Amino acid sequence: MDGRVGWRYLAVSAGAHQVRAVQRFARGVRHATVPGVRARALAGPGIRYHAAEAGHEVRLTVPGEFDAADRRAIRQRDVTSVPEQFVLELPRATLTGREGWVFHDGRLVEDLWQEAGFPARSLLPPSRSLRPPVHLPGTTVSLLMPWSPNYYHWTVQTVPRVLHVRRALGGSLDDVDQWLVPGRAPAFVAQWLDLLGVPASRRVEVVDADAQFSTDRLVVSSVPGRNRWVSAPTVDLVRRAALPVPPTGTGRRLLLHRDGQVRRLLNADAVLEALARRGFEVVDPAALSITEEARTFAEADIVVGVHGAGLTNLVFCRPGASVVELTPRSLVYPTFAKLALAAGVRHRVVVGSEPRLPWPLRFPDTHADLLVDVSRLLAAVESELARLAHSC
Repeated sequence: MDGRVGWRYLAVSAGAHQVRAVQRFARGVRHATVPGVRARALAGPGIRYHAAEAGHEVRLTVPGEFDAADRRAIRQRDVTSVPEQFVLELPRATLTGREGWVFHDGRLVEDLWQEAGFPARSLLPPSRSLRPPVHLPGTTVSLLMPWSPNYYHWTVQTVPRVLHVRRALGGSLDDVDQWLVPGRAPAFVAQWLDLLGVPASRRVEVVDADAQFSTDRLVVSSVPGRNRWVSAPTVDLVRRAALPVPPTGTGRRLLLHRDGQVRRLLNADAVLEALARRGFEVVDPAALSITEEARTFAEADIVVGVHGAGLTNLVFCRPGASVVELTPRSLVYPTFAKLALAAGVRHRVVVGSEPRLPWPLRFPDTHADLLVDVSRLLAAVESELARLAHSC
């Protein structure tokens, strides 16, 4: 069967992953001497620190049906605490690269980016390749960050940053002169910015990795959701921003399906047929607007889908709904288990039946395809449907 499965594919993907890891390590070494500072340590005229959300402890619950290798895999790069979130006002700040790394007086503000395992210094662009900075007068807000504008990262990490900034600025965004946003972005970015009240005329799209900006005054929020630990208050902010008045109807059964190039469900026909007999409707979230997605998922009792952007929309599901995640054996990763916990949604995972790498070589392979054991999927779905019926 064609697809990104099998031992040959696994060997090639593992080799490519090791190359990327070495390159990232080398960048970290190259930038090890870049001076850094934490936000609370900054002091001086015009510098203001606004606490946005308290730090807290976290603990991952591993599904009991996982074997030892999957238990190790799902805990890769996990953390036990999430730092405080904040908004920082800085005069005369500089931003570098497509990710918008923030410098003040030549020092990298290290804790705006909080991801363990991917430190900022391993992601900085080479300083010799940066263009001369473009000056931005007045007040600038940056929404730049790594891995954006991926739908998950934009929805649960960037959208809350806009709302944190609005609160820090007293509830109004009228005094912001320009917003740094990712360029060449999918349609959902503009849709969200419209919903959040960010004027199109004030958006500065950043495309190039060698971009650099100097500012009179920068306002920037830390990036929430460290290592996928999205908080319940963050979910609530996103829900209310997209759907101020939740719909009253429920009961829909959604099967997320799309024709993509990665994480393809190789026996999709069998899965579609089995779930159609149980009242599931096929939904392609990418074909919906933000408000349509929010309303569709808010009306759902149960959602089934492959690990990917579409499952981000479980933030809009009502508390008590169910999600069944289908994931390749090479991608046992707790993104949506953590998001479901914050959203009050019950989460089940069905791992594919294709071959997997032995534990020492395992890594989250976001391109791998999957084969689903339909009988195992149906057992999980029937269990959730029975629970939902009992709770009515």
